[in-house]
Amino acid sequence: MFDDTIENKTASDSTNASGENVSAPIHEARPQAVHSESSGTAGSYDFRAIIIAVTGWILPGFGHALLKMWGRAVTIFLAVGFLVYLGAGMRGNLFPPGGDDAFARLGYAADLGTGSFYFIARSLEGSGADVSRADGDYGTRFLATAGVLNLLAALHAYEAARRRKA
Repeated sequence: MFDDTIENKTASDSTNASGENVSAPIHEARPQAVHSESSGTAGSYDFRAIIIAVTGWILPGFGHALLKMWGRAVTIFLAVGFLVYLGAGMRGNLFPPGGDDAFARLGYAADLGTGSFYFIARSLEGSGADVSRADGDYGTRFLATAGVLNLLAALHAYEAARRRKA
């Protein structure tokens, strides 16, 4: 931090052997140079942060596990996994790629946010979605919520890897 307005006194006033009042010199604090990270170090932090975010997206919670945030890693994995389990168990709609309208594309982006769980749920969806009942509609919402939650967790892992307060 900069501390250029405070004077730092190193010794108190004293007298010498002949009785003259001698004071110690007053040293002014000088502003310290800001140590910026070299571009190589900053680049490696960014690359590491991107890798952590991508792995956290592919396997929910793994980005936090790489950062040794074990509690968050387990919580994210279980929360996203449970939401996908509920959504797929209720026969919610997993949106296919290349939807016809904006809502279908947003639904696909939210579903794909679950990472590898999207492909697991897609393979378990043998009989197709059943949104004619309320269960299927809620299942669709659970799947989308799981994806958005995982994307937010991957973003948090990215920010934590860049050593920002997240």
